Amino acid sequence: MAQKKISKKTLTKSFHHWYYGNLTCFSQEHMQTFGYLTSMLPIVEELYDNKDDQARSMQTYTAFFNTEPQLGSLVVGITAGLEEARSNGADGVDDETINGLRAGLMGPIAGIGDSLVVGTLIPIILGIALGLSTDGSPIGAIFYIIVWNLLAYFGMRFAYFKGYELGD
Repeated sequence: MAQKKISKKTLTKSFHHWYYGNLTCFSQEHMQTFGYLTSMLPIVEELYDNKDDQARSMQTYTAFFNTEPQLGSLVVGITAGLEEARSNGADGVDDETINGLRAGLMGPIAGIGDSLVVGTLIPIILGIALGLSTDGSPIGAIFYIIVWNLLAYFGMRFAYFKGYELGD
């Protein structure tokens, strides 16, 4: 049997689902679970042809999930790599392994992400933007919007794909 490999197109689609939907249907009960499910759907659809296998695999990702969204893309990437390994019959990669790794990483990643992104990076960018906004100039706002979105997008993309490599 040939080894299954997730295509770059599917990984990119999965990343975009996480990037745009990580806080979709956010609630106290589920937090980011639905965004996480949505990001794993293209991967599961590509790896499994049988609908029953797809449903069984997606069931793995219904457990509670909450982390810092930017750095948390690392966890999503890791589980994408683990799902690929599981579909290829890797020993020791099952629902329990995936959920255990995900649950074990989401807390520490959230602490690091909140400290670095929310507590450090955003205030620095805002400080620069405020300096550029003196006398009512819109340059500061434009600077913040552009810089933050570029850093968030490319930083999250890097973390996602690095996670995929680690999960493999």
